[in-house]
Amino acid sequence: MLVAVSGNRALPGDPPTSPSVSDNTERPIEDIETEICALSGQIAAATARYLILLADFDRRRGWASWQLRSCSHWLSWKAGVSLHTAREHVRVARALVDLPLIADAFARGRLSYSKIRAITRVADSTSEPTLLRLALEAPAAHIDRLCRGLLVARRPTKNNNLDDAKYCGRWHWDEDDGSLLIHARLRPEDGARLLAALTRAEYERTRTDPELDVDGAAPAPRNIAPALVAMAQMVCAGLESPVASPAAEVIVHLDAAACHAHLDDGPGLEAESLAEILCDATMRTVSHGSLGKTISWSASARTPSRLQLRALTIRDRCCVVPGCGRVRFLNAHHVHYHSRGGPTVLENLVMLCSEHHRALHDGYFTIASDDNQQFVFRHTDGRAILYSPAMTDDSTDFGERYGVIDGDAIVPDWQGEGLDLSFATDVLIRNWERAA
Repeated sequence: MLVAVSGNRALPGDPPTSPSVSDNTERPIEDIETEICALSGQIAAATARYLILLADFDRRRGWASWQLRSCSHWLSWKAGVSLHTAREHVRVARALVDLPLIADAFARGRLSYSKIRAITRVADSTSEPTLLRLALEAPAAHIDRLCRGLLVARRPTKNNNLDDAKYCGRWHWDEDDGSLLIHARLRPEDGARLLAALTRAEYERTRTDPELDVDGAAPAPRNIAPALVAMAQMVCAGLESPVASPAAEVIVHLDAAACHAHLDDGPGLEAESLAEILCDATMRTVSHGSLGKTISWSASARTPSRLQLRALTIRDRCCVVPGCGRVRFLNAHHVHYHSRGGPTVLENLVMLCSEHHRALHDGYFTIASDDNQQFVFRHTDGRAILYSPAMTDDSTDFGERYGVIDGDAIVPDWQGEGLDLSFATDVLIRNWERAA
C-alpha cells in the first residue's frame, strides 16, 4: 500500500535530524554564543581524554607491527588525520604525561587544544603552575605568542671558546654482527644543519603524496638511521662516482660458486641480504676464482630496464604494501627472487619502499602472484594483509563517561589587555630561574 507523505515530517525509524542553519536564526544570539562555548569545552575535554589514551597506547607500543613505522603513522592510518597532525597529537600526548596540572585543566574543559599545543612546547615541572595560570586568563593568541617568545628567549647563545678538537666523527665495522657503527660530535650549527638534512630525508623517505610540499613543522626523526640511509641513497643517485674510487660505490664480491658474498673491504652478507640487494640496485659484482683471483668485473647495471621501471611506476604509483603508500625510495622487487631465477617481467615485479623491501626479506610477510599482475600480501601465519583496517566503535555518551562540562569552562578570564611579549618573557624566565 502506498502512503503519501506531505511536508518534512520524519517517518518512523528515521534518524533524528540536526537543526539547520535557518533554525538558528530564530534563537537569541546569546543562546547560540553560550552553546558554542559549551561545545568548545566539551570538545576540549574529549580531546584531553583522547590524548591521555593515546599516550598510554604509545607507551605500551600498541601500534608496533612490521608495517607501521610509529604511533603517528598508526594514528594517521586508523584515525584518518594527516601525518603532520598525528605527529603533533603524539608529541602533545607525551608531554601531558609530565604536566599533571595542565592535563587536569584540559580534561575539565578549561583549556583548549590550541593552548595546550603551545604550552607543551615550553612547559616543565617548574614553569607549569605559572603557565597554567596564564593560560586560564589569556586568550589563545597571547599564549601562542608568549610560548614562541619563550622558545626564542631560552635559545642558548653561541660559545666561541669550544674546543674544535673534540668535533669529529669515526666509523668502523662491528666484528660480531657486521653492522656499521658511527660515532660523531658536531658543532651546534653543523648539528642543526645535519638534523635539517635528516628531516628532509625522512620526509622524502616516508611521504605518500608526490605533489605535497615539505612539512616544515615536522620534527627531526628520533631514530635517524633510516633517514641517514635515505640521505646516502640520494647522494649516490645524484652525484656521479669518481672513476678510480671503489669506496664511492657499493661493491659486492661473489665467489665462483656464488655461495658466499661480502662487501668490498667489509663484512659478509647473509643470503637474504644479498637477495635484497640483487632485486634492484645499482652496483658492480666482482667474481673470484678458487685461488682468489678476480675473474670478472661487471659493468654498472640496474634491473629491470628503464622501460619496465616506467611501466611499473605507472601501474603501482607507490609502495603497494597495504597501508603504506610511500612514493620515494622505491625498489622493484622480484616476487620470485631474481637471485633464484625469477624473471624480470611485470608479472613478477612490485614496487616496495626500502623499509618494506627489507621487512619482506627479513620474513615479516610474504607476497604471492597470480601471474596476472595481481598480488596478495599475507602475514607469516597466512592471514591476508588488508588495505583498510577494521574499525570498531563501542563509545557511549560523552557526558555519561566523562562528566558534565560547564558551559563557560573554556572561556578565559581575559579583560582585553594587550601582551607585552618582551616584558612577559623576561619576568617569567627570571622567576623560573630563581625558583630553580
